[in-house]
Amino acid sequence: QAVESFNEYLDKDHSAARRDALYMLGLSYYQTKVYSKAAETLGKVTTTNDALTQNAYLHMGLSYLQLAEKNKARMAFEQAAASNANMQIKEQAAYNYALCLHETSFSAFGESVTAFEKFLNEFPTSPYAEKVSSYLVEVYMNTRSYDAALKSIDRIAKPSAQILEAKQKILFQLGTQSFANANFEQALKYLNQSIAIGQYNRQTKADAYYWCGESYYRLNRMTEAARDFNAYLQLTTQPNNETYALANYNLGYIAFHRKDYSQASHYFQKYIRLEKGENTTALADAYNRVGDCYLHVRNFEEAKHYYSQAEQMNTPSGDYSFYQLALVSGLQKDYSGKITLLNRLVGKYPASPYAVNAIYEKGRSYVLMDNNNQAITSFKELMNKYPESPVSRKAAAEIGLLYYQKDDYNQAIEAYKQVIEKYPGSEEARMAMRDLKSIYVDLNRIDEFAALANAMPGHIRFDANEQDSLTYTAAEKIYMRGRLEEAKTSFNKYLQTFPEGAFSLNAHYHLCLIGSEQKNYDMILLHSGKLLEYPNNPFAEEALILRAEVQFNQQQTADALTSYKMLKEKATNVERRQLAETGVLRCAFLLRDDIETIHAATDLLAEAKLSPELRNEALYYRAKAYTKQKADKKAVDDLRELAKDTRNAYGAEAKYLVAQSLYDAKEYNAAEKELLNYMEQSTPHAYWLARSFVLLSDVYAAMGKDLDARQYLLSLQQNYQGNDDIATMIESRLSKLKVKN
Repeated sequence: QAVESFNEYLDKDHSAARRDALYMLGLSYYQTKVYSKAAETLGKVTTTNDALTQNAYLHMGLSYLQLAEKNKARMAFEQAAASNANMQIKEQAAYNYALCLHETSFSAFGESVTAFEKFLNEFPTSPYAEKVSSYLVEVYMNTRSYDAALKSIDRIAKPSAQILEAKQKILFQLGTQSFANANFEQALKYLNQSIAIGQYNRQTKADAYYWCGESYYRLNRMTEAARDFNAYLQLTTQPNNETYALANYNLGYIAFHRKDYSQASHYFQKYIRLEKGENTTALADAYNRVGDCYLHVRNFEEAKHYYSQAEQMNTPSGDYSFYQLALVSGLQKDYSGKITLLNRLVGKYPASPYAVNAIYEKGRSYVLMDNNNQAITSFKELMNKYPESPVSRKAAAEIGLLYYQKDDYNQAIEAYKQVIEKYPGSEEARMAMRDLKSIYVDLNRIDEFAALANAMPGHIRFDANEQDSLTYTAAEKIYMRGRLEEAKTSFNKYLQTFPEGAFSLNAHYHLCLIGSEQKNYDMILLHSGKLLEYPNNPFAEEALILRAEVQFNQQQTADALTSYKMLKEKATNVERRQLAETGVLRCAFLLRDDIETIHAATDLLAEAKLSPELRNEALYYRAKAYTKQKADKKAVDDLRELAKDTRNAYGAEAKYLVAQSLYDAKEYNAAEKELLNYMEQSTPHAYWLARSFVLLSDVYAAMGKDLDARQYLLSLQQNYQGNDDIATMIESRLSKLKVKN
């Protein structure tokens, strides 16, 4: 009857309806179990901070519980518990709020821990106190708000065994969270604290040892890494999972770096037996490493077997397997088979970093088969295709030598001249000068040789005068003894005395290294610049690494981009190519060159062995560039990939941006689903989670659900502690919602 009467009243005078009428109508709906109407009506009452609003929020929460909408119930109870108008209602609301947090596992900003702790502090004699205490232990075990939980536990004077087990787990989670953000020293701090607590949970302790091993490995502290991986293997109760397999894989690499090939082979083969096929890249890599181990002990047939297994897996590292198979054939003196494999390698993997060496090795095979004409053809092919590669320097010298051995002196002279002109300061250039001298002596053309020697770049001579040689050698010996300041003076003195001396490039290179040791960046730029005046010299690659790093750190970004691009062209191994690609990507992104950023990120993501940290960085930069280029679908694809792990900063922002893209496309239901999933998943990067609360309020406002929009904003206002622009966003939206009401 009350429902009918109040509705009749509201129909007559809706514009100036009394709050108490709405309140009593809402409670009447609640008493008659029409819970959806109760929540909707009571929501219209919550416009002022008073006892009426507090009780309305309590019954809204109770109504939502009956409707199984625990998220909405949680926020209603939260608002009722925030008011001191009626302490009995506050107590009941605070208890229900804590319970909802626990049952929904919701703790975006540490609420689950603080709500229970706050309840026990505010209502120590409550009939709910005992239940809340027992729930608090469960919260510690299941929370994702690790910092809040750890602070809470540390306030307990005499923690129980259950709480210490929870602390062990929380420290472990903080450690893995730091690892995900590439903060390995911080990860070790938390993980070692977790281990030190004891063995309340054996598997948690074992897992902490594993991630300590991973952290030490990333920090290149191999002895500690091996110790902790072994501790994990001894302690774990789960020998059939991926982590157990990876511990063996990592121990294999540690032994491999120590050149203990027998031990390395043992661990890699164990990994192969344990791997269930989920990680084909690592599995192919393990096959390759076992092949390497057998190759080092000259067991060629076993090496070929494992390389073949790796290549058949069709992973990006297949080119390495092919190349090694070819080398093994050469070691077995099957030069024809080696050439066949090298040709297949270049055909199947044209962009492979091994393609350069493959052509060189093909030439060497022809030399060993006494087919000098084919060898020269191969070496010339290499020089034409990869003129910047240091391998071309060796090929050029080989061409001169082959002509010399054939007594084709004119061709040999031209070939050797090319070596000296293109690769000044190199050992090949010195050898070329020696052979040229012999040729001209044989031809009785000594004057011509003398004129040629003086005309070569940098006046490089075969016979450096004694003072030149002794002055440089003395400086080098001082450098080798670690007396850097004295060595710097000596190298500079050498360059002043012999500015175009036979060892001038060596001197500039050592001055680069001293500059690096002393953090003298101007010195690095000066001497690396001198080295790069002869871009094909043997020190160019090292000089570019030092030069690019200095330019990048000094914000000479355009110059750094040029240096990293040159380094990519010259890189002689996968690691240096990856270093160059990473530099190109970062420079392009800072220069806001979207097209260059997209190309650089795509190149980097194609690398066979890429750390998760670099992969995330490349995906993030590419997504940003795609967005600016209006390639929204491609951007969202990259963001969704990043959003799979919200523990790191890139993933945290990406998850928000995916939801923002859905909101912008007016796909409000999909945006709501994405944001609620984010809140359930959580992240240590609170700012992006707070932005997600704000965005969810925008979604609800767009859907006409103003009450829900306001509830999320109020909840955020009460729980978010950041000192940034979030507070302004909340205020502006709350004022708009008030105007609309």
